[in-house]
Amino acid sequence: MAKKKPLKERSDADRRVRQCERLARLMQVLHLISGRGRWDAAALAEELECSTRTIHRLLQTLSMAGVPYYYCERTKAYRVRPGFKFPVLDTPPRTVGGSLESMELDEAMEQLLLDGEAFATSLNAFLSTLRQLKDR
Repeated sequence: MAKKKPLKERSDADRRVRQCERLARLMQVLHLISGRGRWDAAALAEELECSTRTIHRLLQTLSMAGVPYYYCERTKAYRVRPGFKFPVLDTPPRTVGGSLESMELDEAMEQLLLDGEAFATSLNAFLSTLRQLKDR
């Protein structure tokens, strides 16, 4: 029975480099299927100089990250659903009342209501003037 070779231990630097390369490929796949062009697994593999198996792994990772991609049978290409954006990760969760965002939103709504009322008053005065001119 043949003895197996022990696996080489990778240094932390090597692991980080590989992780960065994988992340870069993942971002490239996301960029490509989000943009124009027809990207099937073979075309993606050719563009990124990797195997289709790697592409399928990357697509699985995108799926686990919540990216709503799909394969369009009509165009034979992977696409990301229109309008998809990653949520902003560095903002605190919104709370009802009391937060700065909530206060800014309340002020903006109040200003919008005031502007709307002023516009409605102005529009009513304009319509009243038009009625008077029509009745002459």
